[in-house]
Formats: sequence, structure tokens, C-alpha cells
Amino acid sequence: MNKYAFGTKTKILAGMGAVIVFLGLLNGLWHVVSAWYDTHTIKFNQVVIVSFNKPFEVIERKPEIKEVVRVIESVDINKLTDIEKYICEKWGVYECQVAVAVARTESGLKEQAFNTFNKNGTLDVGVFQVNSVHFNQPGCSLKELVDAKKNVDCAYEIYKKSGWGAWSAYNSGAFKGALK
Repeated sequence: MNKYAFGTKTKILAGMGAVIVFLGLLNGLWHVVSAWYDTHTIKFNQVVIVSFNKPFEVIERKPEIKEVVRVIESVDINKLTDIEKYICEKWGVYECQVAVAVARTESGLKEQAFNTFNKNGTLDVGVFQVNSVHFNQPGCSLKELVDAKKNVDCAYEIYKKSGWGAWSAYNSGAFKGALK
């Protein structure tokens, strides 16, 4: 008598389980191979030219880098306010319009602008709404930030260190509405 007699249902279930496991392994293998082909390509070479070469090489793909050209429109300096002219002197021709638009969006270019409604309990001050986390930096004390030009100077130093990421008007894209 056979100790391990399996019925038809058991054999079918075991066969189905084996098929499912096989398909899962096949799927995993497919993903590994696909991921490899995303970053590599196979280059077939001529085997003999003048010397012997490798029959094929595996080469890592490099992303194509395209050059972006930025069109700069000149700013009519006569139509700018004194503080806008100062901002343009600081940031230069390439970033002048963006800098003025960020300041317009942040404070309306008002040196007396204050924001005390930050969720983290910090304070924003002046033309560029410089946050109180920067008060410990040279030229960025509260006393200095209430002066429009010193506020611009401090904002420019922050910009040089971390770009436009310190301003919510830039991050949200709201400054685009103030571009002229």
C-alpha cells in the first residue's frame, strides 16, 4: 500500500501552485533584465578590421545634455522705483526681473512688511520677507532688515547660498504673475 497517495484535486492544486511560483519567478527575472537594459545597451562590433576586437561591449548609457538658451529682455531702468533699481544692481541683468517679481509678490516692495503668521512661529521681515531663521547671519539682524536696502543685501546673500528656494513666492510660482 502506497503511504503517500495523492488524489486528483491535490495533484491539480500542486500543479497550479507550481505554475504560479514559476510565473512569479519569471516575472521577477523579467524586471531584473528590464532594469539592466534601461541603463545598458549591447553594441555589436566588427570582429576583424585590422586587428581583433571584442565581439561585443556592454556600454553604460549616458543621458544626452541639451544646452538651454535663455532670452533676456532688457529692463527699462527709467520705469523702476529706487528699490527696484537697487535690486537689479544686486542681482544683475540675468536675475533682475525674477528678483523684483519675488519681492513684489512677497511684500509688495514694502520695507515695513511683517508676517507673523508662519506655522513654525517664525517671523518674515521687509521687502524680501527675510525669515527670522536668518537673523543670526551677518547683515541680517532684525534692526538691519527693516531698512529696505539692507533687506535686499541680506536676501542677496541668502540667494547666493541657496538660490530661490528660500522664498515661498518662488517655490509656489506665484512670482510669475508679477513679472513685467
